[in-house]
Amino acid sequence: MKKLISYASISLGLFLFQLVYHHFSHGVSAASLQYAWIVVACAGLIWWLISRWFRFKSLRLASNLYHSGLACIITWCVLNGILEIAGSDSPYLWLYLLCGGGFINSSLITLGLKGTRMI
Repeated sequence: MKKLISYASISLGLFLFQLVYHHFSHGVSAASLQYAWIVVACAGLIWWLISRWFRFKSLRLASNLYHSGLACIITWCVLNGILEIAGSDSPYLWLYLLCGGGFINSSLITLGLKGTRMI
């Protein structure tokens, strides 16, 4: 339950951030910034379901990898949205998606590995 509350508060914070940012952007909007809070909400729900599915397995490494990947993807969403609104671009933004996807895939791979069971 604590995980759901933390994901909900992070989603709310991102929603309020994009609301204020769009208010002061003179009518210009960016989809990646506007929907970043939905990415967090869906990722939180997915991780909550995964933790329920694998509740007898130690999830520390998978959790750290998953949350690092999620942080990379959210950073990409926010930076991409801010740069879109500013009318600029960066050739390095794709690295955030690459690292985020790699971390999340590594997390899912570690879930499939046979590990020690907690009693």
